[in-house]
Amino acid sequence: MMNAPVRVAALAALSALGACASLRADDASPTATAPHANAAARAAIAREDVLSQMTFWAAEYGAHPDDLEAAQRFAEVLRRGGRHDRAVQVAAEALQRHQNDVELMRTLGLALLQADRATEALRPLAMVAQALPQDWRARSSLGVALDKVQRYADAQRAYQEALAIQADEPNVLNNLGMSYLLSGDAAGAERVFRQAVAAQGAPPEARTNLAVAVALQGRFEEAEQLARADMPPNLAMQNVAYLRGLFVDPRRWGDLRGEQN
Repeated sequence: MMNAPVRVAALAALSALGACASLRADDASPTATAPHANAAARAAIAREDVLSQMTFWAAEYGAHPDDLEAAQRFAEVLRRGGRHDRAVQVAAEALQRHQNDVELMRTLGLALLQADRATEALRPLAMVAQALPQDWRARSSLGVALDKVQRYADAQRAYQEALAIQADEPNVLNNLGMSYLLSGDAAGAERVFRQAVAAQGAPPEARTNLAVAVALQGRFEEAEQLARADMPPNLAMQNVAYLRGLFVDPRRWGDLRGEQN
């Protein structure tokens, strides 16, 4: 956690996206006549670090831009490695050759979302959700995009659809609770965050988000107790003091959404 009081927008994190490392790698410039790597080499590279994977798939995609697997793997590893804009570019280029490929579409949508281009992410993520009606992750990702453009009711429907497929999935519950919190329903958020915290495999931010929801209803001592489970006592006290300020001054609730005052 941070060493200073954290803004609520940092405390209350959505959890639908993959982790991003701060990696940078130049895209390889292989010769056009390079042969395809064999299946064993392609399988083995998945066990290497992200930077090594990025270099490998850059070479494969550069030599064989029509290769669907190379395009998908390269775009996805770029996304996971923090190269979101480049991932968008590669996925979009590949979709011109492999129109409506679902996994490319998913990577494009997630990369756009991680590049803070949520409005653009809506279409590909909605197409993935429509194409894969039993994929709860697709609906959760769509919900995140909808939350980011402040379409909270639509986001909550997307999360409920995900939960109908994968009941009690803690990451979806966390996202749903966050959506309630962003829309100003702290009591509804508390109820859902408690479900998330109780579920097996709950993300660590779920308890912190629960503390936020409790504090925003004026129950500061309870919120501090919850926060102490995941952070040093002095930091828990500082964060709850910050939340108390939001409670007594509703004009500052824009901080919850990360808005500029």
